[in-house]
Amino acid sequence: MAWLKNGRLNGYSPIGMSPMMKQMILLALPVIGSSFMTMAYNFINMIFVGRLGSNAVAAVGSAGFFMNLSWGLSALITVGAGIRVSHAIGNGNPQLARSYVRSGILTIIGLALLYYLFLFFAGNALVSLIHLNNVEIEMAAVSFLMIVGLAIPFTFQNLFFTSVFIGSGDSKTPFRINATAFACNIILDYLFIFRAGMGINGAAISTIISQATGTLLFYFRLNNYETLKPIGTAFQSSLLKDLMRLGLSPTIQRVSFTFVAIGMARIISDWGPTAIAVQKVGIQVEAISYMTAAGFLAALSTISGQAFGAGDYRKQWQAFRSGILLALILGTITSAVLITFAGPLFSIFLSDAKSVAMGREYLIILGFSQLFMVMELIGTGAFFGWGKTNIPAITGITLTVMRIPMALVFIAFWQNALSSVWWSISISSMAKGTLLVVLYIVLFKSFIKRQNAS
Repeated sequence: MAWLKNGRLNGYSPIGMSPMMKQMILLALPVIGSSFMTMAYNFINMIFVGRLGSNAVAAVGSAGFFMNLSWGLSALITVGAGIRVSHAIGNGNPQLARSYVRSGILTIIGLALLYYLFLFFAGNALVSLIHLNNVEIEMAAVSFLMIVGLAIPFTFQNLFFTSVFIGSGDSKTPFRINATAFACNIILDYLFIFRAGMGINGAAISTIISQATGTLLFYFRLNNYETLKPIGTAFQSSLLKDLMRLGLSPTIQRVSFTFVAIGMARIISDWGPTAIAVQKVGIQVEAISYMTAAGFLAALSTISGQAFGAGDYRKQWQAFRSGILLALILGTITSAVLITFAGPLFSIFLSDAKSVAMGREYLIILGFSQLFMVMELIGTGAFFGWGKTNIPAITGITLTVMRIPMALVFIAFWQNALSSVWWSISISSMAKGTLLVVLYIVLFKSFIKRQNAS
């Protein structure tokens, strides 16, 4: 094959990449649509909660750390399930794909129940780790966490089904179901928070109902989906071990990210509840690029995974190149938007002058790292499709943990300025994106040389 000549990855013209680019975009669009539905829900929910005041935002945001932790734990099964389903489909073995679904779904339910029990008994201690320095906010955060945590068994299953459907090459089904659940959540948020006067606990109840609705819809679709319907299969411990092996590193990465976020929140809390609320809102605004890039991560992981399963390494490399081109376009646009419109974007959610000033500074500083953050996600998708989940995890964990000492050093250097915390986050994102892309290029070229030699 010409592209493998002398162990080198020959380049392709933009015209040659067009079919791959089109395939990636078509697969990514429903995922991006679902991501924007998530972002739209988070925006609207933040607006609703923001109308209750900064204390309510701080309470929901603090409980959110531990809901995000649940998302990280679910990766123990969901990441590997999506990868192995894509490999099995690419290898022409749908029976193996169904077996992975059977083994994974039983485990994800048990994992969700165990995590909620952990939250139930340790909720007070967990919230106290953030050092909110406000008893009323801490009590509200614990109450919200205990209620919204009941959605975790449904959320875990929805994340699992989303992963396996996308891994099979079907991104439309998760989009339709997740969009339905989010629309339900928005409507119920309004009714429960304001009409029923339930405050932030109303938001928690609406989350439970909407996530349960999504789970029911996923089961209905799975029952009519021959490629993934786990009929005639049984739980296999060997398959579960394989899923956990692939998911362990991403799980550690996501869990460590949550704990680093808690550590950063403790640092930020020195500037008061307003600073915590500002970061929470700022993260939602910043999600413009993150959610979009996550769609391309999923698409690249699926295309690359199916190509790897079929032994088509040319397609695997071509998918990576297309992903990088998309990252450059998306990252540049989102950086420009966040930097240029920082003030107006933030003022949508919190209107007091102090919050807007803090939020504007946050978005401008984080705006400089958007390109690199998108590159990191594209690199992660490429490694996931290759079945090498440990490499993105190692780089991600190392550089994310570095945020805390960097923040402390910058705080001392910049004489206790809050912007020093934002710069520590932005710089670490720049480093992660650059390193991961370089590693993929170097390691994949080495892999191709070995394939050519054999």
